[in-house]
Amino acid sequence: MKIAVMTDTSAGIDFAEADQRRIALLPAPIMFGNRQYHEYQDLSTADYYRLMRLAKTKKVVPTAPQLSMKTIEAACNDLVKQGYTDVIIVGPSLGISGFVNTLAAFAESIDTIHVWPWDSRGILTVMGDQVRLAAELVNRGATVDEVFGQMTLLRETIHSVFVVDSIKPLLRTGEVNPTGPGSTPLHAGKPILSFEPSGKMRYAGSTLRWRGARGDFLDDLAVDLAATYPVKATILNADQPEATPRWLAAAQERFPTVKFDVALIGPSFGVHVGDGAMGMAWSQDFQSLIPDNEK
Repeated sequence: MKIAVMTDTSAGIDFAEADQRRIALLPAPIMFGNRQYHEYQDLSTADYYRLMRLAKTKKVVPTAPQLSMKTIEAACNDLVKQGYTDVIIVGPSLGISGFVNTLAAFAESIDTIHVWPWDSRGILTVMGDQVRLAAELVNRGATVDEVFGQMTLLRETIHSVFVVDSIKPLLRTGEVNPTGPGSTPLHAGKPILSFEPSGKMRYAGSTLRWRGARGDFLDDLAVDLAATYPVKATILNADQPEATPRWLAAAQERFPTVKFDVALIGPSFGVHVGDGAMGMAWSQDFQSLIPDNEK
């Protein structure tokens, strides 16, 4: 058995890192009108937000369609040529994308390689860390069941929260329904979005200022920092060069012993949260789930 790990760029992993970790990385498609781009390949994050701002004046709405199964099939065929017998494909949360369900149905028609779909129940860093963990374990000789066991432990600790300028993109795509059963009524101010343990994104209230949201996010993080496992935390930003250092400084001042990473909200999730978003993501440090000794 030779196992590969595959994902797309919505995991916040670039091609250089993917090569280093031996991850099969596919660029997520982004549509502006009738023109298709590919995340990190022919559309950088900075260029995406520049195009998004220009598109507002032309009323062009960017979208992030699912990876086509034709693209998945071609990638799987390449893996077969390299001698792989199995591939773990980590997808964005079913709460915001139907990709994993589509893949699971399509996998039944692939007989050249065993496809193992995995719902990350997240996006960006928390999705990417599940991919990194899988790749490290596979490189150490772990079986698919062993990899899924450790990924399950990691997935149970993930948290992602965002504050955005407008909820309109999410209302348009239907990813958030603030009028559904058990939902929180919309209020004035900047909407706060949170991923539930199931992977569904929900409207969690609003704040008048980013500072208020930041304080709430750090309060939530404090709860998990009291856990018995090491925590990895990331400040996420949608091309916010001025706000990001302030968020990082506030986080480090409150938790001086915690290392905070900084990462951009790439185009594939930027279509949902817009260009005025800030967020935080944290989970158990995936490195703590990797055995010290190689098999």
